[in-house]
Amino acid sequence: PLNVTVNCTEASHRCSIWWQPPRTSHVKKSSCFKYEIVIENKAADAEKDTKTTSKTEAIIESNSYLYESFSSEKRYSVKIRATDGGFCLVSTNWGEWSTPVEFGAQQLTSTSAYMLFLIPGLAAGLALFLCMTVRAYLKKTSATVPQPRNPFREPTPMDFQTEYMNILKKKETEEINIEE
Repeated sequence: PLNVTVNCTEASHRCSIWWQPPRTSHVKKSSCFKYEIVIENKAADAEKDTKTTSKTEAIIESNSYLYESFSSEKRYSVKIRATDGGFCLVSTNWGEWSTPVEFGAQQLTSTSAYMLFLIPGLAAGLALFLCMTVRAYLKKTSATVPQPRNPFREPTPMDFQTEYMNILKKKETEEINIEE
């Protein structure tokens, strides 16, 4: 079965599980299959480092199932497989199990959530590193071009002020003697 989906409500302690029938070349009806569904309750004991599992197994003829023993504190895994319902010329052997879908309050954070933050951070860090490396490379390889000397040095206003102050300092004081 494809696209196994689980929707749980904590208040009613129920989970609705539904899926799409397997793809076949000649069967288009979902009523052609019967399904085996296995729900495992995965309880981990941290002190003893053991995992206790209890299973709920059922064989059903529709492509949905209502699981009524849901507890929000526990973690569950569901997998489904299909076979011929008896009248559609599909193999009577059980098909492969679907990919297990985990649900419950203590679900592990998926790696895609980590990747959501990790990839942009790495990209920004790499861009910063490349900018700094290119800048350092350009600094080393490009020679600074010296400015030509100006043979006709123009005095600046500061030079005029300094020159004026020097003239004032050079003046000698005159002594005036008055005789009577």
